Amino acid sequence: MYKSTIRPLLFLLEPERAHRLTFNLLKKSNRIPFLRRFLRSKYQYEEEKLICKGIVSKNRIGLSAGMDKGAEVFNELFDFGFGFIEVGTVTPHACAGNPVPRIFRLPRYNSLISRTGFNNPGVEVVKKRLRYRSGKVTIGVNINKDPKSEGQQVIEDFLHMYMELYTNADYFTINWGTLELPLMKEMLEALTRQRQSLVIKRPILLKLPADITHEGMDTVLEVIAQYGLDGVIATGPTNDRSQIRRYSEQELNAMGAGGVSGKGLGMKPLLAVDYLRRNGGKDLLIIGAGGVMTPGDACRMISMGADFVQIYSAFIYEGPGIVADMIQAVADMNEEPESPLQKFRMNSAK
Repeated sequence: MYKSTIRPLLFLLEPERAHRLTFNLLKKSNRIPFLRRFLRSKYQYEEEKLICKGIVSKNRIGLSAGMDKGAEVFNELFDFGFGFIEVGTVTPHACAGNPVPRIFRLPRYNSLISRTGFNNPGVEVVKKRLRYRSGKVTIGVNINKDPKSEGQQVIEDFLHMYMELYTNADYFTINWGTLELPLMKEMLEALTRQRQSLVIKRPILLKLPADITHEGMDTVLEVIAQYGLDGVIATGPTNDRSQIRRYSEQELNAMGAGGVSGKGLGMKPLLAVDYLRRNGGKDLLIIGAGGVMTPGDACRMISMGADFVQIYSAFIYEGPGIVADMIQAVADMNEEPESPLQKFRMNSAK
């Protein structure tokens, strides 16, 4: 029903209008008796309770940051079966982001191009909203500095974000590459000292861009070891549009700048996960993200070494049923230790 009826109607609207309409409908679902109970019975699986590096999740499929930037409907999204929801990116103060239009669909190749910026309502609003989580929602928060912050203020921004949200979040994500490496290290050193002084120490993950090199990933692994961080999310969007099919260069250029997510990422995230697992060791927490559009893609991520998988574009193009399909596919794969997918990873590592 979603792909035949709901998606065509939503795709008649500009992406952010469709996004807002969807969020408004999700909020109203709370007011319809028994609807959330029905959704949970339809989409949620029996809890598996996975624990990895302090993150507890009922299954391996989560929602990436970018969908619920302001922590508006994380409870409602959780009803569709996600094991965990990552909100944000959140900054200390409200941020309008880049001018619209800033999100472009590529439906002929199940991809998106976006340049939203860090549009969000700010940490105080997000903190209040996270207090109202229901059930056993596992929440990650992607945090960043205010756009105009520089020097020492950058460090203060991250410390402020962590301290304001650590009782409401289950883990934090920091985007690698948003700061120059010396400042990133200085910030992480200050954040590590702050975290060590707390009774509750939330995991910290670094989210890597899809265009990162092997040398860049080696640096990331060194930083993780140096500051006692917990893992990575591999990967975010790419600036490379060479993997997009069924669109001309002229059509893509007309959309302007922006990162590519969805199918147009190609193999970049899979190869990054494989490299990080082989070089980071078995104890490194890896969340595979980017280009995960089908249950088979989720299985390939797990077979390449990911502990968990995040999706975003798949939820837009395939609808909420994709979550349960991925959960089942991964569960079935885990019952077959000699599956072709595991052999695929072993062969690719040679």
